[in-house]
Amino acid sequence: MQFTHFIFILGLCFLPFQGIGQLKGKEQKVEQKLKKSKELLQKNIDSSLYYSDEALALSKSLANDTLLAKSNLQKSSVLILKRNFSEADSLLQDNLSKQLPKHIEGQTWHNLGTIQYYKQDFQKALDIYLKAAKVLEKAKNSKQLVNTYTNIGSINASLKNFKNAQLYLERALPLSDFNEILRLQILVNLSTIYKDQKLFKKYTRSVFEAEELAKKYQAKSILSVIYNNLATYYTEDVSDYDKALSYGKKAIALKKELNLTQTLNVNYNNVGLAYLKKNEYRKAISYLDSAIPNAKGTLHVYVLNNLKESYEGLNDYKKAIYYADLKDSLKDSITEAQQREKVAELTEKFESEKKQQQIDILDTKNELQALTISQQRYALIIFAILALLFLVLGYLGFKSYKTKQQLNTVLLQQKLRKTQLNPHFLFNALQSIQNYIYQNEKEKSGAYLTSYSKLIRMILEKSEDNFVSVAEDKTALESYLKLQQLTHNDSFSYEIEVDSNIEEDFEMIPSLITQPFVENAILHGIKDIVDGKIRIKYYKNADMIYISISDNGKGFTTKTEESKRLHKSMSMGIIKEQLKNLGRSSKGFDGDIAINSSTSGTEVVLSFTAA
Repeated sequence: MQFTHFIFILGLCFLPFQGIGQLKGKEQKVEQKLKKSKELLQKNIDSSLYYSDEALALSKSLANDTLLAKSNLQKSSVLILKRNFSEADSLLQDNLSKQLPKHIEGQTWHNLGTIQYYKQDFQKALDIYLKAAKVLEKAKNSKQLVNTYTNIGSINASLKNFKNAQLYLERALPLSDFNEILRLQILVNLSTIYKDQKLFKKYTRSVFEAEELAKKYQAKSILSVIYNNLATYYTEDVSDYDKALSYGKKAIALKKELNLTQTLNVNYNNVGLAYLKKNEYRKAISYLDSAIPNAKGTLHVYVLNNLKESYEGLNDYKKAIYYADLKDSLKDSITEAQQREKVAELTEKFESEKKQQQIDILDTKNELQALTISQQRYALIIFAILALLFLVLGYLGFKSYKTKQQLNTVLLQQKLRKTQLNPHFLFNALQSIQNYIYQNEKEKSGAYLTSYSKLIRMILEKSEDNFVSVAEDKTALESYLKLQQLTHNDSFSYEIEVDSNIEEDFEMIPSLITQPFVENAILHGIKDIVDGKIRIKYYKNADMIYISISDNGKGFTTKTEESKRLHKSMSMGIIKEQLKNLGRSSKGFDGDIAINSSTSGTEVVLSFTAA
C-alpha cells in the first residue's frame, strides 16, 4: 500500500476593506487600522493584535454596530492564531447578538467553526461551517464563500466522507478563479478524493492542472505532494512503475531541497513499493531500509510488509520471516493500544456524562420547583389585581396563565425523561464492549466500538435538540444496524435510501424518533426469520418529509401485539407526546405515524412538515 496526502486549508475569514477615500474622520481611521492589522497578521502577530485593539476601541466610541462587528471579527482572527479561543469566541458571540449584514454574520460563523477545528472537535466545526455557508450563500459573495466551502470539504476529507468532500470542493473550485494559489490547494485535495473514488479521468485532469499551477508559483512543498500522489496513482491504479518511480524520486528530491527530511519515510516507502512491483528487489530494499528509521504506526507496518515481500523475491526466507514476525508483532501492539485507548475514552466519557446527567436531573427538578413557586405567586398577584378591576377579565387571564404553566411543565418533564433514558443506554453499550473484550474477540470489539461511538455521539449530543438533519439520523441508524448485525450474526440485511430530492445536510426531522421503530423491526418483525430484511427510505413530497421503515417479518394483527412491539423506554405514547409538544413549540410543525402490517411484513411511515 502507498500513502497519499491532502493539503488542509483551514483559513480564517477576513472582511474586504472599503475604499478609504469613501470614509470620513474616525470611520476612516478604523478601516486603516483594520487594514494594517490584516497586513501584519502573517508577519508580526503581536503588532496585528495591537492594531485590531486600536480599531476595536475606536469603533466602540463611534457606537457603529457594523464597524464594531468588523473589529470583533478581525481581532478574533488574530486571537484564533494565538490559540486564545475563549476571548475570540466571546467577540464572535457579541457579533451574533446584533443584526448585521449577511456577509459579516456568515464570516462570524466561519471563525466560530475554525475555533472548533483547532480544538479538534471536527463534527462541531462541520456543523458551524454549514451554518456559515447557508448565510454566505444569501450574501452572494463568492470570495468569502470559497473559504467556507473549502473548509467543509477539507474536514469531510479528513473524516473519510469523500462524497461530501467532493461536493463542497467542487462548489469551491469555480469560485477560486480570483486566487490561483487557493485554486491550486483545492485542486490537490480534489484530485486525491477523485483517486480514492476511482474517478481517474477527473483525477488526471485536476492533478495535472495542479502541477502546472505549482510550477508556475514555485510552490515546491505542494509540488512534492502532487508528485507523491502521482507516484501512488501510477503504482496502484495504472501499473506504470517507471512513471511511478520518476514521480516518486522527484518528490524525494523536492523534500530534500526543502529540508523536509522527517516526512521522507512515506516517499521512500512509495518508491520502494514501485521497485518491488517491478521485481527489482534489491533497489526496493535500499529505499525501504531508508523508510524504516522514522516510520511509525501503520506506515511502519506497511514498510515491514514490503521488506518481507522483497526478501521473499530474493528467496531469502530467513529475513522474510524475520520481517514478517516484526510486522505481525507491531500490528498486534497497534491494534491492542488502539482498543485500550478507545475503551478508556469511552469509559471516561461514560462516567463524565453520567455525572453530568445526574446534575441535569437535579437542575431540572429544581427548575420545575422554582418555576412552580414563582408562577403560583405571580398568578395570585395577577388574579387579585384583575379581580379588583374586572372579575371576568381576571378569570380569563388566570385560565390563560394556567395553560402556559401546563405547557412549560410538560416540556420540562419531557426533557427530564430524555435525560433519564441516556445512562441506561450508555451502560448497556459499555457492558457489551467489555464482554467482547473479555472474550478476546478483537475484530468484533473494534467494529462494536466504531459503530457505537457514532451512535453514542448522536444520542449524547443531539438528545437535547428538537431536530436533527437527515444526514445525522441516517448515520445513527447505519451505526445502530451495523451493531445489531454483529450481535445477530448477520442474520438479516438492511438498506438505507435517501431520495434525490432530499438535501441530507439541511432537511430536519425530530430527533431520536426513528431508532425505536428500527429496533422494533429487528427484535419483533424479523425475529426467527431466516432471511430478514429491513428497508429504510427518506423521501419528500411537497413540504412533507417521509421516513418509511419496513421489514419482511410475520407482521401482527391485534392492538395488543402492536402495543408490545415498541420498547418500554420509548413507547408509542411517548413518541406521540413528543410530536404533540413539537407541534406546540415549533410553529408550522406537524407529524404523524402510520403503521401497516400483514403476514408479509410491517411498514411504519413517519411524516413531518419540513423543518
